[in-house]
Amino acid sequence: MTDSIPLHGQPYHVQKVASRLRNGFPYFDWHESVSKLWQQLWRDDCQRGMYPFGEGSFTDFEPIFTELIKQSGDDPSIFYDPDRYAQPFLPVARKLVATAEQAEVEGRVENAKTLYLRAAAVFRISRFPMPRTELTRSIWEEGKKAYRKGARYLDPAPHAVDIPFIDCSVADGDMEKPIPGELWLPTANKPQNGWPLLIFIGGIDGYRIDVMIYARPLLERGYATLCLDCPGTGDNPAAPNDPTSPDRWMNSIIAWARTNAKELSLDPVKFLIRGVSMGGYYAMRAAHTHRNDLLGVVAQGGCAHHVFDPTWMDAQNQMEFAYALVETLAYKFGYRGSDAVERYKAEAEKFSLVRSGLLGKPSSKLLIINGMEDTLWPIEDCILVATSGRNMDLVINTAQHMGDPEAEDVISRWLADRVTQKA
Repeated sequence: MTDSIPLHGQPYHVQKVASRLRNGFPYFDWHESVSKLWQQLWRDDCQRGMYPFGEGSFTDFEPIFTELIKQSGDDPSIFYDPDRYAQPFLPVARKLVATAEQAEVEGRVENAKTLYLRAAAVFRISRFPMPRTELTRSIWEEGKKAYRKGARYLDPAPHAVDIPFIDCSVADGDMEKPIPGELWLPTANKPQNGWPLLIFIGGIDGYRIDVMIYARPLLERGYATLCLDCPGTGDNPAAPNDPTSPDRWMNSIIAWARTNAKELSLDPVKFLIRGVSMGGYYAMRAAHTHRNDLLGVVAQGGCAHHVFDPTWMDAQNQMEFAYALVETLAYKFGYRGSDAVERYKAEAEKFSLVRSGLLGKPSSKLLIINGMEDTLWPIEDCILVATSGRNMDLVINTAQHMGDPEAEDVISRWLADRVTQKA
C-alpha cells in the first residue's frame, strides 16, 4: 500500500548522477564563501531580474555583496547569523525608501514607484530565506511597507485582502487572525461568467508580496490571482506544526472565494491552484483534500515524502539552495530553540503526504512539474505522487529545482487547457 512506503529512499537519483559528491550527496561550491555564492549563484539572476531579485536593481545589490564579503571576511558562516548578515542591506534599503518619499513629494510618481519596489527587493534579500529573529521579523514589516507604497502605483494595482479564517482551530495551534492575501484582478474584457481564479501559494522564502514576477504574467493571461503565504511563512495564521492545518486554511480560502465571487467578478466553477517549491507540497495536498472545489492544480517543484528523510535533511545545506535550508524548514514547520533542527528531523515524518493517507485517493486534475536534478527535494517525491493516482500529469525536464525556465510554457498551456475545457 502507498502509506507503507519507507521514508528512507537512498540512493536518490541525484546521488547517482552528480559530478561532485560530499558524504554521498551533491555538493555545490557556493557554500564555501560569500563571494562564491554571489558570483556563482545569485549575480547572474540579479542582473536578469530573476527570482528572488524581482523588482530589484543590480546597482543596489553589487555594492551590498561587496560590503558583505568585506564584513564577513568572505566567511560563509555569516549566512547562519541572520542579524549580522542583514546589516549591509539595511542602509541601502532605507535610503531607497527615503529617496522614494522625496520623489513623491516632488510629484515624480513613476520614479517613486521604482524606488519603493527596489527597496522592497533589498529588504527581501536581507531577511532571506525567512524571518527567524526579532530583527528579521522587523525587516519583513519594513519590506511590506515599502512594497505597499510602490505597488499602489502599479496598473493594475494589487489589492490587500484579509480572508476570514472561519475554520481556525486555536486548540490545534492556529492563530485567530485573518488570512492575508494579495489579489490581482485583470483589467481586460471580462469573460461572461467572470475571471478564473488562480490561487498562488508561495514557498519558504517567497511570500505574497514577493511573487509579482509570477503574478503579473498570470494577470496578463486573464487570471484573477490570489497570492498567499504558505503555512509557517509570512503572516499565515495556520498552525505550522499541525499537518492538517492546511486543510482548515484552504477551506477558509475557498469559502471566501465563493462568497465574494460575484462582487469580484470571479467564475465560481474555475478555481485553480499553482504552488511553487514548498507551495507545491500544499498544492498536492489541496488537490486531494479539495478535489471537488478545484478545476486544476499545478504543483511546481513540490515535495511530499522523502524530503522528510533525515539523511536527506543532513545534506540539504550543501546542495542547491543558497544556505540554511534545514534551519529554515525547521522554523517553518514550527520548531524553535537550539534543538529545533534535531526535533524537526525526529518528527518530520508526520508531515509526509504518504503518511497522511491521501495519496491513492481521488484528486482534482493535477500537473506535477519539476527539474530532474532538483536537490532541494528528491525528484522521487514528484514521481511518487504522480504515480499514486489516475488524474495526474507528470512533466520532468533536465533542469534543477522548479524546472524553470522551460516549465513556464508547459504550465501556461496546461492551465489554459483546463479553463478552456470547462468553458
